Amino acid sequence: MFPLFETLCIENGKIQNIDLHQARYERSLHEYYGKSAVKVFNLFSLIQPPVHLQNRLVRCRIDYNSETIQIQYFEYYRKIYRTFQPVICEDIEYGLKYSDRSLINTLFAERGACDEIIIIKNGKVTDCSIGNLIFRQGKKWYTPDTPLLLGTQREKLLQKGKIQESTIFQEDIVNFDEIKIINAMNSL
Repeated sequence: MFPLFETLCIENGKIQNIDLHQARYERSLHEYYGKSAVKVFNLFSLIQPPVHLQNRLVRCRIDYNSETIQIQYFEYYRKIYRTFQPVICEDIEYGLKYSDRSLINTLFAERGACDEIIIIKNGKVTDCSIGNLIFRQGKKWYTPDTPLLLGTQREKLLQKGKIQESTIFQEDIVNFDEIKIINAMNSL
């Protein structure tokens, strides 16, 4: 029913990166359905978190298709990810934020005792199961130039010059001092 979705962060009542989410939502609609077959909503005007979540960190999930959207709100607690398990998948495609995450869930199940996975495609680092990855070397942060999904947080950090793209092969992972997950809910 809803093949695509967006996840937005609402912090202290303020919607984070709304312009980047709106742009990706519109791009995804047009790519998935074609330019003429869609009804585009202004996401900002539709988002109204419940009063009981007003001063909380809120994950806003917007499921959508070509005609309608569904919005849900959840209180969010940030997690710390310390260990990562590389998993190889040559045929994964996740250029749009698809609601069907069955392949990603299958890969995530291969994490063993680790907190999260690093998806490797064609020998290169892509993303993890819940977002883009950044790697610290000294004082600089790098993000793979081969992401599965162009995340909004990744785009914001690239635009601000806080991270830079780099080709990162699986064997390069050990050369970094730290790995972090970035997504709508987790910034640098």
